[in-house]
Amino acid sequence: MNTPEATALRGHVLQGLARNRLPGLHFPGNFLALERRRFSREAVVLALPAVPHVADSRGVIGLPAVALHVDVTLATAMRPFLAPGVRTATVSMQIVFTGLAPVGELVCEAQCLGFSQEAALPQAVCRGELRSNAGVICYCSGTFVQLPTPQGVQLSPTAWEVDTRGEAPPIEGTPLSAAEQQVLKHADRCLGAMAPGDCFVDRFWGGEIRSGAGKARSHLPIGPHANNRVGNSQGGLMMAYAAATAAAAVPGHRVLESISAWFISPGVGARLRAQSETLQSGRSLAVVRTQVFGAGRKRVLEVITNHAAPRQAAAGNG
Repeated sequence: MNTPEATALRGHVLQGLARNRLPGLHFPGNFLALERRRFSREAVVLALPAVPHVADSRGVIGLPAVALHVDVTLATAMRPFLAPGVRTATVSMQIVFTGLAPVGELVCEAQCLGFSQEAALPQAVCRGELRSNAGVICYCSGTFVQLPTPQGVQLSPTAWEVDTRGEAPPIEGTPLSAAEQQVLKHADRCLGAMAPGDCFVDRFWGGEIRSGAGKARSHLPIGPHANNRVGNSQGGLMMAYAAATAAAAVPGHRVLESISAWFISPGVGARLRAQSETLQSGRSLAVVRTQVFGAGRKRVLEVITNHAAPRQAAAGNG
């Protein structure tokens, strides 16, 4: 795909890499250009600007961008109660969609409801909602914990905990690090495989899927284009990957109603693998279980998704 659109998309990747040279956020968040609107104990608000590189030709924003935005905002809701810059991790997360298409600027607001009292490792319980100008896109909730920072990793305060990160330095004409070259090569491969109308982030953060007989399998290359601040796969992106694999198992139920995910271990290695199995498939609704595995077939994620037949199809089957 060698078009002006592809050139513009590649430029957005370079802009994300430039922003990523500032401390405080991972590349996926920098690529989306997430913005802080509010950061307090009462609520946090993060915005995803209306930018074309995260949407398809209809303007609908890809699920990876939506899930990442939700995950980052929910996790940020606990940070006003913690010391700046600590490591947090997602334990579980749920997203319930209203059916309103994510178009235009998206704003996610979340609150931390408190911390569990009996657990050795206290879990923060957070909830929120993602809105566009047209209304609520989804409701979301999750549990999060503070974990020790891995040895050899230095974490700065997050982008939300500082008043300003300043302007990103220009990247044109500067040498790229090995990680930056890896991101750009992955982007070029994705751009070369895109068809007109495709959503770039669905391919950039998506996997190759095979499906049939109510099941689906997929693999997803991972690396700095999809990693969090400590070098593991970003949780929201893994949820979107699992949901896409699940959807392939039930092609007659293409409306994603909800996702529930439990994070079991970090997503590490060169790639993730997912396997989906249909638990129930009726006239209108389907339920799919998806397991995601990392290096050494270690289980990373357990996901249950609820899918619905489109309105016309459900009516036609009635």
